[in-house]
Amino acid sequence: MNSKKLFNKIALLLILTCHAAAMEENNTALVGYTEPFRTIKVSAGDSGVIAEMLVKEGEPVKEGQILARLETNVTKSELETAEAEAKQQETHLKRLEEIEKTSHVTPDEIDKARTDLIIRNAQVKKFEAVIETRTMRSPVNGIVTEIKRDTAESVSAASPHVLTVVQIDRLNLNLYLTPQVASPLKQGAMVRIRFIENGQEAPARVDFISPITDSASGTVRVKFVIENTEGLYRAGASCTLAPEK
Repeated sequence: MNSKKLFNKIALLLILTCHAAAMEENNTALVGYTEPFRTIKVSAGDSGVIAEMLVKEGEPVKEGQILARLETNVTKSELETAEAEAKQQETHLKRLEEIEKTSHVTPDEIDKARTDLIIRNAQVKKFEAVIETRTMRSPVNGIVTEIKRDTAESVSAASPHVLTVVQIDRLNLNLYLTPQVASPLKQGAMVRIRFIENGQEAPARVDFISPITDSASGTVRVKFVIENTEGLYRAGASCTLAPEK
């Protein structure tokens, strides 16, 4: 173990020891760490080669934004052909409908033309769906934290993960509280948490209270959600409950 890892391990043990002592004395919470509200591994819906990587690590993205694309040249050509055939069939149907009353056009011819148009439009939608499957979009407003594949690299069904997006406009925080501290809390209630690093406080909503007391530690897991739309708080920051005023 190198000196940096050893130092970090000792520092973490000291923090946990101090907070454990505080919990025994004052019935407060052990330290917990903020986490992204969601961590999403964005995967390709098909196998292929990445044609475009449109974002970088650390870049903010919007829900629905295109992040990357697989090669779709062949499918795009097929789509263009299908669109042209559908347009031609639509024109043919309109002509038949226009001359229906003045020429010998049978109802069967009209029905066949309409059916053919439905088939052509279905083919267009099929190729559009294939292209969309090969297009990776962000499912949330978030930050790109990892890019696993880059342009010209291949993606397979066995290894579809292309990049990771985290949602941090809200943060999760799990604290392990004594039953005495946890029991008055109610789901949906608001409390204040304190960031250990700088003493900053923030409101947090009680999202979940475990119905089980851990037999080894005698604590109850309580999950809090911290609103972070302005990006004031970092994921990975150590926190505890702020003392009541």
